[in-house]
Amino acid sequence: MAKRLFLLHLGPDTVDLDEMREGLDLGRIAVPDVDPEVLDLAGIEITRTHKAAGMSRKEVEGAWAKVCRKAWKAKADVFVSVPGFFDASSEQAALALDGLPGFKVVLVVTTGFAVQPPAAWLSLVKEDRVHVLPDNLGDAQLAAQVARIALIEEEARLDKRLRKISRRRKQVNRRLAA
Repeated sequence: MAKRLFLLHLGPDTVDLDEMREGLDLGRIAVPDVDPEVLDLAGIEITRTHKAAGMSRKEVEGAWAKVCRKAWKAKADVFVSVPGFFDASSEQAALALDGLPGFKVVLVVTTGFAVQPPAAWLSLVKEDRVHVLPDNLGDAQLAAQVARIALIEEEARLDKRLRKISRRRKQVNRRLAA
């Protein structure tokens, strides 16, 4: 069974997921059923900035796990935007990715082309799964780009599957000819 996509938007700017739903639906991409506040808490939890935000650890504990559970229950490719992850260290990024077994993580970064994507994430995600988009996209445009990225990933998965089937067919034909 193919892994589902987890399209993780790192920001640095926030997006309105309600505005993006229609565009994401075109690419058959779900948004986990969590409040935007939980996504903010997840960013605070993973980056361990709860004290700077004036919160206790107990208030943010489990927010990222909740997002991951809701994403898994969506039974589809999912899009999550956590701008708080943008400044995460490599250990924090690894901790966030540990909560996503069974997903193929694709990073969507809207820094524009003048600013480099966060290096902590680049070292943990394959280079072809990192997509840098212009920073001046509206929410509907971003949703269309995310849907396009999901379709590109699906096409690559299907091409890989087709190559595998072609190799098997050649092996069978050789055995039959022998």
